[in-house]
Parts: sequence; C-alpha cells; structure tokens
Amino acid sequence: MARKRRRGSSDAANNSLFLPMELITEILSMLNVKAIVRFKCVSKSWNTLTSDSNFVDKHLKASSRNPHLTICWHIRVNSKKNVVPIPVHRLLKKLSATISSDDFHRMENPSRLVGSCNGLLCFLSWKPGEQPFKYLLHVSNPATRTISQIFEFIYGNDFRFTFGYDASTTTYKIVAFRTKENSNEVKVFNLGGNNCWRNIQNFPIVPRNRWDLDRCYKFPIFNYGVHLNGTINWLAPDKSMITIVIVSLDLSTETYKQFRLPSLGFYHVPISKPDLRVLMDSLCFCHDSNRTHEFILWKMNEYGVRESWTQLFKISYQNLAMQLPMKLPMHNIDYGLHYQLECLYVNGDIVILASACCKKAFFYNLKDKTVVKIKSKNAIYWYDESKHYVESLVSVH
Repeated sequence: MARKRRRGSSDAANNSLFLPMELITEILSMLNVKAIVRFKCVSKSWNTLTSDSNFVDKHLKASSRNPHLTICWHIRVNSKKNVVPIPVHRLLKKLSATISSDDFHRMENPSRLVGSCNGLLCFLSWKPGEQPFKYLLHVSNPATRTISQIFEFIYGNDFRFTFGYDASTTTYKIVAFRTKENSNEVKVFNLGGNNCWRNIQNFPIVPRNRWDLDRCYKFPIFNYGVHLNGTINWLAPDKSMITIVIVSLDLSTETYKQFRLPSLGFYHVPISKPDLRVLMDSLCFCHDSNRTHEFILWKMNEYGVRESWTQLFKISYQNLAMQLPMKLPMHNIDYGLHYQLECLYVNGDIVILASACCKKAFFYNLKDKTVVKIKSKNAIYWYDESKHYVESLVSVH
C-alpha cells in the first residue's frame, strides 16, 4: 500500500508539472532573445520550436512592444564606431544612455548604419582611396550576435542605400540608388538570393539631398528613405520644385506610388530639414516654421491617404531656448531659434528629440512643456544616426 501511495504521489507531481505546448510557446515568445537562445539547450523539441518561422514571427510581434533605439558613438577620436541598441524604457527610467563597449557592435571606419528592420541592422562601409571603389554591406542581428556574409557593391561611390522587408516573399532587400540633375538609377539586392544587384524601374520623380524651398536658403537632407510595412519612402520635390511629395517604393511589386503631404505653406519651412520618420507604426512627417518658430509633427493614420494626416504636436523653439544651450554650426546662415530637431520616439505626452545644434537628445513633455536632457558619458551621435529597433530571432542568412 505504501508503495502504491508513493507511485500515486509521483504521478500527481508529474501531472502538475505538465504544460501544454501551446502554453510553453506563449511563455517563451514573451522572453528576451538571450533567454530563448539559452533555452534552446533544454530539449530538441524546444530547439525545434524556437527555430520555427511561426515562432520567430510570434516573438517579433511580442518584442515590438519593447522598442529600442540604436545608439552610435566613438570611444575616442578617430576610433571605430560602436552601435548598440538600448531599450527606450531604460532611457525613460534612468534618464541616461551610458553604454559599455562591446567588440561585437564595433564597426569599421568609415561606416554607416543604413537601416533597421525586424531586429536586423544593415551596415555600410568603404575604404577611402581604394580602386576600384566598392561599398561593403552586411547585416547583423545584435540580439543573436550573428553576422551575414559581406555583400560587395562596385557600381560607383555616389549611391545611397536603404533596407527593408518584402513580406510577400519573406525576403529582406537592400535598395541602392543615386540621383543626378536629370536622371536616377535604382538597384535592388535580395538577401539569400543569387548575390546579384538588379536594376529596377527608376524613380518617377527624384528624391533630392538638397532643397531650395524658399529660393534663398539651401541645406542638406540625408534623404536615405524609411521602411514601413514593405515600402521604402522618400521625400521628393514635385516638378514645380516648390511642393514636396512622398515617393514610395513597394518592395513586393518594385513599383512606385506618390503621396501628398498635408497642406502646408513651405515658403515658411526654410531652415531645419523636413523629415520622414516611422513612429507609432505609422509614417510621420516633421518640419519647422520660421514664421511661428515651432517644430511640427504630423502622423499619417492611414497609409497613402492624404486626408488621414493628423497634426500630433507643435513645440515652441522659444520654450526650448530657455532650457537648452545652442551651438550654431559654422555656416553663414542665421538659424535664429531653430534647433534642427529630429523626432526619435513618441508615446503619449513623452517625446524623445535629437538636436543637431546642441548635439544632445532630450525628453520633451508635451503636457507641461518641460525638457530633460539625456545624460551620457559616451560621445553619442543622436542626430541622423539613431534608428528604431526591436529584438528578434530573425536569421541574417
């Protein structure tokens, strides 16, 4: 009888520890990548589960609720660039972005972070003076600490690059483009394909890297394009060279569409660069006004529908001037109160902005209009270098 009781209690214990695979899948999908990689060693079934494409997609969806920003900095002058993703919640909690060095995230110099998509980062590097000139591109997953092979690009040194995902074929693509006065050229590279750059249809209107919107001031725009839901989007002047439109490349069909921006008087937008960003999973448009001295952000609630543009907020440059020091660039231009801002993150009343003029990033509270600078011991390049990122298990191959 005693032996039977022991067997019965053992069976009860085993039954109490049993979890259905659906629940295990749900729990694992909520974990960070580091923990999931460690749990791959638990059993063959767990390794198979966490390697399955459906699980990778499920984890990516859950991970998207914990947004990160990529942080770029140099440890010292002329040293290699370091790129590390940092959770936004950590920035909000600690109000600082001090990062320790990690050899995995160290990039060749000169180099640039081309794009971020589904947990993959696309990097570009080159060797000055080398002939024939060639760009070198690769893709990495910082969470799984994996790096793809190097992809060479030998078609000229005046190309720019961006990175996105075609869900219809589950293919990641690098888009290379160059624009000249009256012509342009666009090439596409499929990751996991035949390592060949393909020519596709040229831009119907050409994204520019300089605008002359007020017929007086000229200022640079690093118009590399932004990825959203299988499309790459650029700002471009229409044929009149006065109005700005959005040129959108569908990565599935590799064809273009054009979208109108909200109705604006662009004669009053001459100083800080107009900019496209993906914020709150939507296409957003940022600009300023030298008439009202404000930084303004619009959100496209329904992609491609002009009537869906909604103005989310305005930030007074005069209010910023009372709270932030300004370091004007060495140009013969009167920037007045303009800070050359870039919006990195929006959540409710909290906005993270980067300033080219004071070389800082800061939190701005839309409700009480207060500013809190993000502290750091690192020389961080916030402006035009920080990108949205989420952890994922997506393969670089």
